[in-house]
This record gives sequence, C-alpha cells and structure tokens, in this order.
Amino acid sequence: MAGCCLIVFMKSMQNGAYSRMIEDGIALFTGHIQIHEKGFWKNSTLEYAFRDDSSLLNQIREMGEVKEVSRRVHASGLVICGDTTAPAEITGIEPARERHISTLHNYILPGGRYLEEGDNDAVVIGHGLAKKLGAGRGDTISVVSQGFDGSIAADSFTVKGLFSSPETSFNSGLALISYSQANETFSMSGYVSSYVVRLHDTGTALYVRDSIRSFAGRELEVMAWDELMPEIIEFIILKRFGSYLFHFIMYMIVAFGILNTIQMAVYERTRELGIMLSIGTSPSKVFSIIITESVIIALIGIAAGLLAGAAFSWYFTVYPMDISAYRNEMELYNVTLVQYYSKLKPADFYNCAFIVLFLTVVFTIFPARRASKLDPVKAIRHL
Repeated sequence: MAGCCLIVFMKSMQNGAYSRMIEDGIALFTGHIQIHEKGFWKNSTLEYAFRDDSSLLNQIREMGEVKEVSRRVHASGLVICGDTTAPAEITGIEPARERHISTLHNYILPGGRYLEEGDNDAVVIGHGLAKKLGAGRGDTISVVSQGFDGSIAADSFTVKGLFSSPETSFNSGLALISYSQANETFSMSGYVSSYVVRLHDTGTALYVRDSIRSFAGRELEVMAWDELMPEIIEFIILKRFGSYLFHFIMYMIVAFGILNTIQMAVYERTRELGIMLSIGTSPSKVFSIIITESVIIALIGIAAGLLAGAAFSWYFTVYPMDISAYRNEMELYNVTLVQYYSKLKPADFYNCAFIVLFLTVVFTIFPARRASKLDPVKAIRHL
C-alpha cells in the first residue's frame, strides 16, 4: 500500500512540475509554434525574413486550436544610453496581440507599463539591461543596428517600463518596441521575422504544426515548442531517468516485501499445508491457493495505495506547494519554479497497478512452489 501510494504521488508531482515548466517556458515569450524563413532559427539574424502574408495569418487564426497569432521583427544591435553601450536583442511586437501570447507584461516592475498600440517612440527593457545602461523609466535610449536592406538602422526611444522575468537572458538583453516602429526602423518593407502562435491546449501543438506545414509553403520553417526549447526536453529526459531509478528501487522494495510476507505465511502454516497434502490435496491445488491468496492481498493493497496516492495528489493539485518565500535562493541554482502542483494521469495508476500485480505473482511463485513440494509427514510434525 505504502509503495503504491508513494509511487503515484511522486509521479504526479513530477508530471505537475514538468507541465508547469513547459507551460511557463511557452507562455513567457516562446509561444507554442513559431514560423520563420528557413535558416532563421539557426542563424537568428535580420536577413532571414519573409514577406508578411495576411492570407496565411487569417488561415492560421481560423484554426479552432489557435488562440492568437502575432508578428515579430527580431534584430540584434547596440543600445545606447548616454556614454554607455550594451548589446541587445531588439524585438518588434504587436502589443495587443502579444498580451494573448506571452506573459512578459505580467513582469513589469512597479511604476512602469507595457507597450500599448501607438507607442512608436516607446521601449520596454529588462531590468538587467537597464542596470548595464544606467537607464530608468522616462530615460531616452538609442538603438543602432543594420536594416533589412543593408542600411544603418538607428532610432531613439523613451523607456516606458522595465521587466523582471524568470528568464535571466531576457532581463539582461531584451528590448521590446512596437512592430510598426520596428518595420520602419529596420526598413523591413513588409517583411517579418516570425509569426508566433499561441494555442488553447499544448497537447495539440504537434497536430497544429503539421497542419500549418501543409499550407505554409516549403520556404518557411514551422517549429513547435519542443523544437524551440530543446533544453527543457533534455532536462526532463535527464530527470525522468533519475525518477525511473527511484521507481525501480521502490518496486524492488515492494517485491521483496511481498516475498517476505508470503514466505512467512507459508512458514507459519507449514503444518496446515502438510495436513492438506496428506488428505489428498494436489500440489498444484496448494500452489494455486498460495498464488490466489497473494493476488487478493495485493489487489487490496494496490487499491488502498492508489486511493491514498490519488488523495495526496489531489490535495497538491488544489493547493500547490508554495516555496515563493525562497525565490531568491532558488534563482541562484537557476530554479524558477516556486509553486509545485501535482498532475494526475490515468496511465500512472494503470502502470503502477499492473507492475505491482505482476511482481506479486512472480515473487509468490517461489514460496508457492516450495509449499506445493512439502513432504506431508515432515510438514505435519513442523512446530
């Protein structure tokens, strides 16, 4: 019982942590799906842009799984404030649509604000970048880069807000301006760096990606979140390997617990088993009795363990484990999750029940076989 309870509970907590990690990564700025000119994701330069296609945008928006689609312009350049210069990623966004795709607007520091429609002279930057530049809200910063047509791109913006997101690279090197201004500053002439798609359900990402690929054209690359954030997938695979080792140890503890219990049951009833054999009960009948008894005990234990595990998991689904009080300490180890909730999956219950039942049968065979081969005379004399 205790083994099943702990296995189900730990599995549900891992599922919740992994799901939260993926959802937070998607929601922060990446989106579920991105569409680029082929080669953009590998090189990430302004020259890899494609012509803005309103018919393609409308076709994507008409898909039932799609929540929102937004256009972006990505350019690398220098940000200047007074005599201080720092490299940055300057990204042009559609503020109104971006609010339905990313959550950076939730991390604006007090006193500032996010971009709004018509903010052509405004910029929002990470607090780390602001610290490098010595800039604050209301200051004017300049951006110098190369335009899409090869010309020098330069413009000045007023800092409207600073953000402090869970992603440190954004805080230290990201500047957001309006898409319309980016189109003008970088001489895009109707070209765009990417379309970012947000879905209602992460589980439909691969289906939507494949659907978009079928009508987007071969010159465009359509990438889902698992391709955009491979480091999260690698981290989860590594953590799952550790969890498999933990589950293996737990199952072995359960298995040897079953073996010890049945062996003791057989030993304590050696005399009764000897009497059964002496009055004509066949060895195969004794064998089947021991197996049946252990299976019934296991089923009761499995049911109780799964119910207890489900109860604990449900509690942490409704009331997540909150460690926000240790946020600063956790960030030192690059851990940004401060709320851990569980996520129940039916497959975890089925797998746990099947494996424990299988181990019960396998590890009961040895004592059951021993009981079926008892010498009736010696067994009856057993004290």
